[in-house]
Parts: sequence; C-alpha cells; structure tokens
Amino acid sequence: MKTMLFAASLVLAAAPPALAAFEELELGVADQAMGSTGVMGTGAVSVLSNPASPAGSAGWSVTASSRLPFSITDLATHGLDVSMPLRGTWRGSASIRQFGFSEYSEQMVAVTISGMLGRELAFGIQPTLGAVSIGDGVSSYGSATALSLNAGFQARICGRWRIGASVRNPFESGIGESGEHLERRIDAGVAYEPSAGMESRFSLSRDFRGTRVHAGQAVPVGPLSLMAGVGTSPVTISGGLSACVSGVRLEYAVQSHPDLQPTHQAGITYVF
Repeated sequence: MKTMLFAASLVLAAAPPALAAFEELELGVADQAMGSTGVMGTGAVSVLSNPASPAGSAGWSVTASSRLPFSITDLATHGLDVSMPLRGTWRGSASIRQFGFSEYSEQMVAVTISGMLGRELAFGIQPTLGAVSIGDGVSSYGSATALSLNAGFQARICGRWRIGASVRNPFESGIGESGEHLERRIDAGVAYEPSAGMESRFSLSRDFRGTRVHAGQAVPVGPLSLMAGVGTSPVTISGGLSACVSGVRLEYAVQSHPDLQPTHQAGITYVF
C-alpha cells in the first residue's frame, strides 16, 4: 500500500494543468458505474481507460456501447471495441469512437497492444488517431486530426490486491493549428477483490481540471452484479448493474451531475 501511495504521488505531481480538447470517450459501462475508476478496469471494455486492461483475457471479445451525456441526444457517444489473442500472453485490441452532431463531431481510432510481463504485471501501449470537425465560422481550425500515445500498467500484489496507473497523451499532441491539445491525463488506482465478483476500487486522476478522486464498489447478487461509485470535481454519484446471459454480458450505468440531467450508458459484450 505504501508503494501504491508513493507511485500515485509521483504520477499526479507530474501532470500540471494544461488546455485540452476532445470529449472523454471511454465507454467502460462498469467503470463508469463504479465512479469512473476505469484505470483499474479489466478486459477490453476498459482499454481506453488503461491500455493494460485487456492483458490476461482469453479468446476474442466484441463490445458495443453508447453513452448519453446529461440525457442529451445530440451529445451521444458510440463505440466499438474488439480484442483478440496474439502470440503467447499478448493481445491486440482495436477501438472506434464517434461523438457529436452536424456542427461539431469527434472520431477516434485506437490500436492497443497489451500483455503480461511476468505472472503478475500487465502492460499496454496505445497509439490513437483523433479527428475533430467543426462547422464553418465556428472555429479557426474547422477540421483537423491529431496523433497521440497512451500507456498503462496493472500489477497484482498480495493475491487479492491490484495497483495500476495510466498516462494519456504525455507528449501533448496538438490539434491542427488551433493551439489546443488532446487531453493529457494521469490516473493511478488500487483495487481489492476479496471474492469473485466483489470488488472495491479507489483512484486519483490528474488533468487540466486538477485532481479528482474516484471510488467504486461491485457486489454480486445472484445472477446480477450491482455497482455504485462516487467522484469529485464535480461531485457525482453513479450506479449500475450487469448480467451475463448465454455468454453475452449486458450492462447499464447512470451517473448524476449537481446541475445537469443524469448521464446514461449501456453496453453489450460477447466473448468467444
């Protein structure tokens, strides 16, 4: 635990505030239900929150998910994540995201390579290509693309504990000639899983808005998994549930906002 706190202090101190653009396009439904603790998520559904998350999974998986921020249809984000085994313990994943409407839209494509560096340490690296398009007269850069790089790790310690961290856009890739940047962010977290399906998470996140705190809990109840979480800046409360039916996992999450309508999110995952 001391190691985790020390590592978290280092990575958070290394990420001073900066201007940023592009929406948060992570779509891990369970991660959002558990207070946006995706840095400690597992499987390809968390790949945009931590590129190391698919490592250790078996077989192929396909996830389709959507988010409705603040219950506004025009702000909907849709995504598709595909993950497949490569050689040995290594996996490849591909992710696509679409956000926006006619006057403003964003697209992103990410390719992730993740694997196990030993029995307990997972690592992942993720180049991404982002594109933004803004209607004429709305912005000085109209439309532009940007390349960036993300990376992350997770490690199991003392059997039931896991620690992890991820860094997004450490080289501050810019968008066209606008002077704006893709979001630069560093996350660090810890998870405790005393039994199958029961998990507690805590994470810290540092970006241009400052430092945020997240916490989440998952509890199995029969065939369902119930999830809840909290976050800061702004203060949010989230919850959700998931169920697995004939190899298909269905998930739903909702997150409050102190001033706006709640954000809804749903996803479906098939593993084969």
